[in-house]
Amino acid sequence: MKRTFLDALTQSVPLLADGATGTMLQAAGLPVGEAPERWLLDNPDAIRNLAAQYAAAGADLIYTCTFGASRVGLRRCGLEDKFDLVNRTAVRLAREAAGGNAFVVGSIGPTGEMLEPYGEFNPDEARASFAEQAALLADAGVDALVCETFTDLQEALLAVSAAKEKANVPVLASMAFELNGRTMMGVTPEDAVNQLTDAGAAAVGSNCSVGPDSLEAVIRAMKNARPDARLLAKPNAGLPQVVDGHAVYNVGPDTLAAFAAKMKALGVAVVGGCCGTTPEHLRAMRAVLG
Repeated sequence: MKRTFLDALTQSVPLLADGATGTMLQAAGLPVGEAPERWLLDNPDAIRNLAAQYAAAGADLIYTCTFGASRVGLRRCGLEDKFDLVNRTAVRLAREAAGGNAFVVGSIGPTGEMLEPYGEFNPDEARASFAEQAALLADAGVDALVCETFTDLQEALLAVSAAKEKANVPVLASMAFELNGRTMMGVTPEDAVNQLTDAGAAAVGSNCSVGPDSLEAVIRAMKNARPDARLLAKPNAGLPQVVDGHAVYNVGPDTLAAFAAKMKALGVAVVGGCCGTTPEHLRAMRAVLG
């Protein structure tokens, strides 16, 4: 890449991030309930091929398959001893798929534990987990990091702070909002964008949870609260419906393309898709973004 990630982030045309990982891998044969990170070792071609499909569809950003690959997350699926291997393999596969035509962004998800005082997980332990994964992903060669799908603002702030301290790359932050316009933990878009921007996130926004209409309202609230913030929007392809035991998403490529056009007009820095989105959605979004 001739331009830096921050250079690209400040251009007038939004960067196009990739689409779903879990739902696409399930369509390729990943058993429901199985950790995508396990396939990094058992079926690396599936991970590489999915990322390559998004790159071919015009994605500017390829997220690594490391959402659950913190040491805390890998402990739950019996892969803690593969922490280094999983994260480095994920970066390598994403880099191979990007082919020098897209930035590779290291994905860091929540710990999956409830922090004190609401739960029993110590914030210092959470911060250490985020710091360890951020340092490893940066050392493996990512262009940026994204702390995504957080619902607890305290945990998101811990993740961003730890990542910025340990990794010399831009850090994005994205929270998951419900239909009522708040996260599961009651966080408002206004509080999220103000506190995460002040914490040094290069872009702040929302992913997952809801479809483009609800997420648009969240992004507009963030824009009104913090006009100077760079924003990120990565909605699901609608809310899933269970059909024959499988989650079906009913928002098609044209609807996501219309959403991308709105985000471009609003000056959003990054737009993409989350659960249920496919390379077809990405191609339609690429066409309207230019």
